[in-house]
Amino acid sequence: MVARITSARVLAGLGLGLGLALASPVQAQTFKMLGGWSESNTTAYMPGLVFKQQADKASGGKIAITISGPEAVPPFEQMQPVSAGAFDMVYTHPAYHPKGLAGVLEILPFGLEKIRSSGVWEHVDKFYQKTHNLKILAFVAVGSEGYHCYLKAPLSAAGDWNGRKIRGVAPHGGVIKALGGVLVVMPMGDVYTSIEKGVVDGACAPANVMLATKHHEVAKYRVEPRFGLLVSMIGMNLDKWKALSPDQQKMLTQVGIDTEKEVARLGDEILAKENKTLDGLGVQVQTLPQAKGDEIKAVFETSNWGLAEACCGEDGKALHEIAKKAGLAK
Repeated sequence: MVARITSARVLAGLGLGLGLALASPVQAQTFKMLGGWSESNTTAYMPGLVFKQQADKASGGKIAITISGPEAVPPFEQMQPVSAGAFDMVYTHPAYHPKGLAGVLEILPFGLEKIRSSGVWEHVDKFYQKTHNLKILAFVAVGSEGYHCYLKAPLSAAGDWNGRKIRGVAPHGGVIKALGGVLVVMPMGDVYTSIEKGVVDGACAPANVMLATKHHEVAKYRVEPRFGLLVSMIGMNLDKWKALSPDQQKMLTQVGIDTEKEVARLGDEILAKENKTLDGLGVQVQTLPQAKGDEIKAVFETSNWGLAEACCGEDGKALHEIAKKAGLAK
């Protein structure tokens, strides 16, 4: 219970109480959003909640967003019903669906304005319109730091996890393999029991959700340095988007910008507070030798550019050129 209560208090203290957010304006135009995480995973749930609150505020209560999570549609299956129009919006991670070009944003330097002004944001938005019938509303970086890995047992004497099975999603594969691990892909909701039962020996996941997911109860060793960014996405069925008035489109575009800024700020605050709490709960920091720390950061970047080109062909290559021209990639 400690993890969930603590994370909930963090959000409540930041003005993000769940109860208030769930109240819908009377006679509001309602949009149904699918989210990849349950309310109990408070930090992961937070960006969708912030977007919902910002939309309510910006519209003066004329737009209401209802959020359904994995209990409605499993995380890896949520893009299809949104693309088809069964749901209006989706808040998901690019690794949870095919052709997840947005994953590239996790390897670019943190900087919300630069991502938009460089042409990267627009290119990825147009890609999702073309391939997923989805209009991007926000790419939400949950803070300026992204991922870490954590283990049931300490690092080996050689400073790696050689031979161990580590949960992750495709973008983590290069990092896990670089230190001798075996990638096991599974949703976050399955990780706790999988570590507990020895199905996997650890996991790579967002650094600021370890407390909310209670994974610290079964994995007492978190590894530093952290790597990459955690960038999820909020999008709207393209047909529903086109049916909105120009004023509504303008309003939701601004809501997306405001959500990106707010979520980045909150993500850093939450991570700092939660790491202190984890220390108090006996979670030990395992620091990689500098050479291996530098290696996983480099591997995360190069392997994910490879994934972008493998998944998305010429669109992936074109995005790499845009990022290089803007000084965001090599």
